[in-house]
Amino acid sequence: MKSIFTFAFLMLLTATTSQAADPVAAPSPWGMNYFSFWEGNDLNDGKTAKNELGGRLDDGLQLFNLISTTYKITDKYSLDLQTRLEHIPITFNGDTKRGNPTRPAWRFQGLRIGISGKLAAGEKWSLRGAFNTDIPELNGRDARFRKTIFNPGLFTGLNYQFNDRWSLYAILSPRVFFYTDDEAVEPEWTAAGRDPGEKPRMILAASPSINYAINDTTGIRGGFDLSFRQFVESDPMYLKRWPTSASVGPTFILSKHMTIYPYVQTWPFDGKKMTFETTSYGAWINGVIF
Repeated sequence: MKSIFTFAFLMLLTATTSQAADPVAAPSPWGMNYFSFWEGNDLNDGKTAKNELGGRLDDGLQLFNLISTTYKITDKYSLDLQTRLEHIPITFNGDTKRGNPTRPAWRFQGLRIGISGKLAAGEKWSLRGAFNTDIPELNGRDARFRKTIFNPGLFTGLNYQFNDRWSLYAILSPRVFFYTDDEAVEPEWTAAGRDPGEKPRMILAASPSINYAINDTTGIRGGFDLSFRQFVESDPMYLKRWPTSASVGPTFILSKHMTIYPYVQTWPFDGKKMTFETTSYGAWINGVIF
């Protein structure tokens, strides 16, 4: 009997020693996340996504994707390389009067490099995101049309938790632009009814929204897209409010890999204001890839 207990003890000791000796893999410093903005069709004819003026070049689904690859350099901060891709299913060659449609278009909108992580935090709030700028000579399609050199700024999310149900979430994206040619713009800029002199020198932008959590995975969100801009034709420090859209819709947290905010958007203060022509649907889609 003694030998049986001795054998069992030795087996247990061997297993324990073996487990203790197994190396623990260090967490990977690499990560990837995404934030996509989907602009859908208006509610007037269901064919054209339009701005507050009732005019926009590109028809159908417009999906703007920000895909960030990160490498952790400290416990708090990571080196962040953001790839910007835009997809337009149908384009009309700059003809807002319904020219001949072309094939679907993928537009590379550039690489931005910066530092990301939890930039600041308090007891009830946190500010997460990145400080970044376009990489010269790796500018995207629109930035090349606009002759952009650098555009340092932020793309961050501010979260303030009032209580278990109510919270404030805001995308904050202030940015400054430096150009080699102040008058250069992409064809869509003028086709949508904009003046080249309205190209931004500085943007102070925020998309604040109030959120109500129905449960852990479902909620309701309503908010505005606010933007104050200094134009290339403006005097220094002159800021003008850019047209403000409003949106409302449900939120769905499917997992850490995908959160969806489908919404209806309109323009209550500007242009043709709230009409079927200026009201459209869209969505924010974001999450962690790994």
